[in-house]
Amino acid sequence: MIIDLHCHSVHSDDSLLSFEEIARQSKERGIDGVCITDHETFIDSNALEELESISNKINIRIFEGAEINTDVGHIITFGIKEYKFGMHNLKFLYEQVAINKGAMIWAHPYRRIINDNETMTPEEFQKRLDQTAKSEIFKYVDAIEVNNGRGSDFQNHFSKKLAQLTRSKMTGASDCHLTKDIGTWATEFETDDIDNTIQLIYEIKKGKYKPLKIN
Repeated sequence: MIIDLHCHSVHSDDSLLSFEEIARQSKERGIDGVCITDHETFIDSNALEELESISNKINIRIFEGAEINTDVGHIITFGIKEYKFGMHNLKFLYEQVAINKGAMIWAHPYRRIINDNETMTPEEFQKRLDQTAKSEIFKYVDAIEVNNGRGSDFQNHFSKKLAQLTRSKMTGASDCHLTKDIGTWATEFETDDIDNTIQLIYEIKKGKYKPLKIN
């Protein structure tokens, strides 16, 4: 099953995409499921009803998550239902996710470390890898996003090397904010039996998946 684990709708202040546009264009690109992970924003009952209607109409599975900005990086979360003061602290966020039996993925781990068009010596590259590998974030996340559709090849290369160095599970996602972003990267799970967010959380923690380039 192919799922885009990181998508932004108009409920993020930097996205122009509707729920239906994300779902429809992802389906057209062969993606089986999408995760709505808006910034510090959670799916309420009205949005949930809309997502269920879109899911049935387009025949694509839609999952609920949220991207949380912490003091050490952006975290894609599944399982929590509301923002609580203090979630900018990674340990507190982890505790809230754990209480709700959720899952966490480090989004675009190259951010604040590797600039878009940056060049460097192999020695400097390895130095930044080694420094980043010491981050406390690895104590809390279930996986890291090694292929982000809005990242450069070099930035994603850094993320993949970081995952290899730390023996982390790897995901891919579009991180879509605009139409052109949809359907670039996703994550291919070994199972096709993921029908809801609870099952998705189980599979993320199980770790049987890999990044997949869509186009």
